[in-house]
Amino acid sequence: MDGVMDSERRPLRPIGASVDEVNDRTGRMLAVFTRRPGVRLFGPVPAGAGQTPIPYAISKGPLVVLVDAVAWPAGTYSTTPDGNILCDGVYIGQSVRQLVGAVHRLRRTMPRGCLVEAVIVVHPSLPAAPTLPAAGPAELSWLPPADLPAHLRHRLSVAAYCQSDINAVTLSLSPVTPGS
Repeated sequence: MDGVMDSERRPLRPIGASVDEVNDRTGRMLAVFTRRPGVRLFGPVPAGAGQTPIPYAISKGPLVVLVDAVAWPAGTYSTTPDGNILCDGVYIGQSVRQLVGAVHRLRRTMPRGCLVEAVIVVHPSLPAAPTLPAAGPAELSWLPPADLPAHLRHRLSVAAYCQSDINAVTLSLSPVTPGS
C-alpha cells in the first residue's frame, strides 16, 4: 500500500486507529472476493496529481468500486453539500471531495458502459458504532464493515449482466495480492 499514508493532509483519516490497521482490515474483507471468477482487486488507486491514493478498487466486468476506509468513534456523521464531513454537526477536518472527484475522473476516462462508484467503509474505533451519513453524493456509499460483503455481492452480481469489461491496463492500476 505504498503511497497510502497516515497524514493530516489525507482527505479521509481514521480516528483511533492507524491507516495501516484500517486498510489491512478492509483489504482482508476485499480479498475474499478475488476467489470469484472475473473479480479483480487493485490498489492503491491514483486519485489525481498530488493527491493521496485511494487504498483499493475492486472490479468485475464493467464495474469499478473505489474503496476507502476509516475508523471513527461514535457520533452522528453527515456531509455538507460541498463534501465536508461533520460529526454531531461539527466539521472534523475531513472531506469526500477527493474520492468523489476520483469517481468522476474515472468515469470520464473509462470506456463507455463502465460503471464507477465508491464506498467508504467506516470501522468503529470505540465499542459504540458511529451513525453513518444518511445522504451524500449519489456515487458514494457509506458502510459499516458488516455490510460491505453483502453490498459488494449485490453490486458484483449486477455487473455480471453487463457486456463490457475492464482490465488493469484500462485502469492503470496494480493488482493486489490477497493477504499482502
